[in-house]
Amino acid sequence: MEKNPTSVGHFIKLKRNAPRTVLEPFMDYFQGFEQVQAVKAIFGKETKPVLQHLRIGFIPFKRMFMGVRDNDGNLAVGTYHLRTSPTRTIYLDIIHELFHVKQRMKDVRYFHREHMKYMQGRGIYWASPIEVPAYRYTVKEARLVGMSDEEIVEYLKTFDAPPKVWSNFLKAMGLGDRPQPRRGPVAELPVKIRRDIKPRTYPFTRYFKGFEKLPAVKKLFGDRTDEVLKNIQVEFIESPIPSIYPSEEDGHLLVARDHFRKASVKSIYLDVYLSLDLIKRFSAGGSQEVDVGEGRGQRVICESFAAMVKEAKRLGFRRSEILKHTTLLRFILPIAEYRKFLKEQRLG
Repeated sequence: MEKNPTSVGHFIKLKRNAPRTVLEPFMDYFQGFEQVQAVKAIFGKETKPVLQHLRIGFIPFKRMFMGVRDNDGNLAVGTYHLRTSPTRTIYLDIIHELFHVKQRMKDVRYFHREHMKYMQGRGIYWASPIEVPAYRYTVKEARLVGMSDEEIVEYLKTFDAPPKVWSNFLKAMGLGDRPQPRRGPVAELPVKIRRDIKPRTYPFTRYFKGFEKLPAVKKLFGDRTDEVLKNIQVEFIESPIPSIYPSEEDGHLLVARDHFRKASVKSIYLDVYLSLDLIKRFSAGGSQEVDVGEGRGQRVICESFAAMVKEAKRLGFRRSEILKHTTLLRFILPIAEYRKFLKEQRLG
């Protein structure tokens, strides 16, 4: 029995020199966009140089679509989205994000300020002064490629919004209550999308040492603890969310590199404990996938986060510190369910 329950640092050793994430050239994955009129209208004579310079950071998270990386102006692209979404959806997302790239090029500080506003509270996303013009430009292109109003609305609604906010947003897009039929044939898109992404993974035990000795970890896996940890792979990613969590597709751990390099050992332990608990619960159902969708997936993930909160309290974490470790859950659950979770854990 561990005499001092807060002494996880006595067991754990982290190899902090994590490998850098490799950013891939935009034009290796999205070919032909330099010839698209909507793109040339954004950048003018600088179209080709901008696209040649642009890079992609891949994010292996099912709820990640696309975005502009606030730190360097490159693109963040969800790997699941890239592999599975229709070409037309990817095409419109690229038009939308390239419009953002231009916004950022014009005024970095303004873009950063507005970007951070809805990152802190997504309720204002649909009214954001950087999002509304970007979506308006995207809707214009959607009509040019032959989409009906109904199809455009389906494309736009990526997550729930308050009814009034959503109604105002649709009006700003020129989309009324009566969807218009398709105006013409669907255009053949003059681009090619490369969808194969191979993650760079490393053995968990190369960077995370001593976890097999911790009582809470041994309680999860029993006699199989060493074997389980040796079989886990990790992938280091660039992420604005300081977190470590299992990939929804195969269970390997996705580690925010900057967080891994700078966070305390106790904080890293808590993230890993949550990930291992998730792996244990989902593998009990006979699957390597960590499905955090509706129904059973959300119930399981809430159970794992509840176990993490319990462990955090045992280790003496303050309420504010524990809340930081629930950031990912805030992006997964509807806001009402997230607040319910906090109340149940006496964190609200």
